[in-house]
Amino acid sequence: MALDDDVRAELAGLEGAHRLRTQRVVDGPQGPTVVLDGVEVLNLSSNDYLSLAGDRRLAKAAAAALDEAGSGAGASRLIAGTQRAHVVLERAVEDWLRCGGVRLFNTGYAANVGVLTTLVHAGDVVFSDELNHASIIDGCRLARAEVVVVPHRDLGALERALADVRGPRRKLVVTESLFSMDGDIADLHALGALCRRFEAAFVVDEAHAIGAHGPEGRGLCADAAVEPDVVIGTFGKALGSFGAFAATTRPIAELLWNRARPFVFSTALPPSIPASSLAAIEIVRGTEGLERRRLLASHARRFRDRVPQAGGARDSAIAPIPVGDDREVMRLTAQLLEARLFVQGIRPPTVPEGTARLRVSVAAGHTVQQIETACLSLNNAMRHVV
Repeated sequence: MALDDDVRAELAGLEGAHRLRTQRVVDGPQGPTVVLDGVEVLNLSSNDYLSLAGDRRLAKAAAAALDEAGSGAGASRLIAGTQRAHVVLERAVEDWLRCGGVRLFNTGYAANVGVLTTLVHAGDVVFSDELNHASIIDGCRLARAEVVVVPHRDLGALERALADVRGPRRKLVVTESLFSMDGDIADLHALGALCRRFEAAFVVDEAHAIGAHGPEGRGLCADAAVEPDVVIGTFGKALGSFGAFAATTRPIAELLWNRARPFVFSTALPPSIPASSLAAIEIVRGTEGLERRRLLASHARRFRDRVPQAGGARDSAIAPIPVGDDREVMRLTAQLLEARLFVQGIRPPTVPEGTARLRVSVAAGHTVQQIETACLSLNNAMRHVV
């Protein structure tokens, strides 16, 4: 069978299982409303939690950097690609997150893979929450360490698994702080205590919490007064820009410079991107950032008060609505789009089998009326779900 024929058969299988992904196109900037495939809709599917992706201040900072430094870095950071903008942003994140060293990555996926494959190897043991992001799962696999998958947020199971490890093996616990598809929060204080007790390294992916939670938007670890060995953060969600970082100690940052393959073997971020991210950090750390976080939490609480099926932590912007069936969740997505409401249905393999859901994400830029409208539409749609 020719490769194209084989691929067509695989695509047909996905379509038959209601798991074929298709492209939707946004015209113009991200925001509380977007023009999706030519139609303006209320946007409840973005990770732009603080509504900064369309902020002109970020765009102006990027444009100024384009004029000054050009459109591309031209090489990896280790060769000739380190621009002044990269260094300035790394220092700014160190100051913001109060850590000793920061390393920029091109994506959150690359950051998780780079950190895990640098810090653990064959013979080591990684303890990973069962609902961790795919980038963490793949990082664990590529590290070739033994991987112990821990039931979601099950501290007792983690404690028993840690206690079972014998010998001088490096142990590492990795978790998301705010889980991207469930909107719930890890018990970071208890996890940190277990890591100290069992002398395990602690890595926390704060991709969906950085900017949106904690003092100065420093995330849920800062909110819980926990200092992991590495915090993974992204600029492409609440901060409205692009790229990612590992915030850590100076020695670990230096090791990542030398050993993290997604960093070592990738062309550096264009200098316009760090400039945009720096502008976002300045907003997030200030009074305006605090007000946006308060508004975001208020919208999240309002939504959950009005949509009883919505899950996740009360102040979390991520509010999943369980449906279960893959076909049904996509029918609901289509029905809501007809009502000019964009809520993406999420299916396996992004979530476990049988747990398809509507993933609602509110943003600081939504108005109270828009939240109320969304709640009404969603409640009407869910009345017909068995």
